[in-house]
Amino acid sequence: MKPKIKQHKKIAYILSQFPETHETFILREIIELEKNDIDLTLFSLKKCRDKIIHPQAQKFLLRTHYSSLFTTKTLFSVLYYIWNYPIRFIELCIHLIKYNYVSFEYLIKSFAILPISLHYARLIHSRGVQHIHAHWATIPTTSAIIISKILGIPFSFTAHAWDIFLKNPMLKEKVRLAEFVVTCTGYNKEYLDSLLHYHHDEKIIKNYHGIDFDTVPKVHKNTQENLIFSIGRLCEQKGFPYLIEAIAILKKWGHSFICKIVGEGPGRKALTEQIAELGLQAEVELCGIKPHSFIFDLFNQARMFVLPCVISRNGDRDGIPNVMIEALAMYTPVISTNVSGIPEIIKDGDTGITVEPRNSEKLAKAILYLYEHPELYRIITDNGRKLVEKEFDVKKNVKELVTIFFEKAHL
Repeated sequence: MKPKIKQHKKIAYILSQFPETHETFILREIIELEKNDIDLTLFSLKKCRDKIIHPQAQKFLLRTHYSSLFTTKTLFSVLYYIWNYPIRFIELCIHLIKYNYVSFEYLIKSFAILPISLHYARLIHSRGVQHIHAHWATIPTTSAIIISKILGIPFSFTAHAWDIFLKNPMLKEKVRLAEFVVTCTGYNKEYLDSLLHYHHDEKIIKNYHGIDFDTVPKVHKNTQENLIFSIGRLCEQKGFPYLIEAIAILKKWGHSFICKIVGEGPGRKALTEQIAELGLQAEVELCGIKPHSFIFDLFNQARMFVLPCVISRNGDRDGIPNVMIEALAMYTPVISTNVSGIPEIIKDGDTGITVEPRNSEKLAKAILYLYEHPELYRIITDNGRKLVEKEFDVKKNVKELVTIFFEKAHL
């Protein structure tokens, strides 16, 4: 009798760009899905443009499919589906126009990814893929819809933060068509439930991101008493101007803190000018993008991690920043704000401290309070570590995601 061969379930992952420096949560998810016998094929709508690529992502580069808008293969794929499935192709184009005509930007982007998506559809069909899953509710999910409609196979997607809170004309239709929707915070789920009225049948499912505790380096605290650490893209929703103002306030009060901010983004020039105007060149350093080893070293050195997130003027916001999970895992106390999904991990006075957003003075007072109360420091670091072990372990959470795939995608 021949031994039974274990069958791996085939899923196509549609991503905007892979790898992406700031999306380590997606990388961890991919790694763990493969450990759970899910056969993943990765399709990136854009080529990787990042200067720093995490070592764990390197092995996936040669296994990720990339394409461009104008290639022989994409042109052939468009002609192939026009010739062989003309009705489906026409219905698909009508569908994209119907749900995107209110936004010229989305209409153009939807048709711009049409050739690439049709090329990926041919590859997906040839691999015998059973399900399509997209990360981000924007263009990657539009691509998943194109592939799903042309091939007749189901799709799902993960919604994160800005992709549901900023303008997204097809959002309701994407939820309607999807087999299920995964989102990474309870805050997001409540928003989508209230907006889209999908309280029934649990179509929208909360599944936290997490970290792999096997890759978290040993905690060997070498704390610099006055060192504040922060990390994130230099953009409005991270609230860095309020952190810099808080450092200036503390300096005015006679307290000298050093603040290191890791990350890059469109706000660098404004932040550099703010630091100069406040005379904080010796206190605040914009470190740029750094590898994970550098970041974990700072977790060991920093007295506290501070990220004063805000809801930006255009409605953009974070969900639960993954660096907060890492900070708590490294027994580094966190101060943040009470916006979006942050209170789900930073519970004020229990696993961290939260203040109202856009309030530099209250932020400064919170920093000083934590600095002057070592007993609170010990409580929130111990509670924070216990919380992330319970709720944000990527191995546990991806096992839940695998169960979701099997139950909802009928693998």
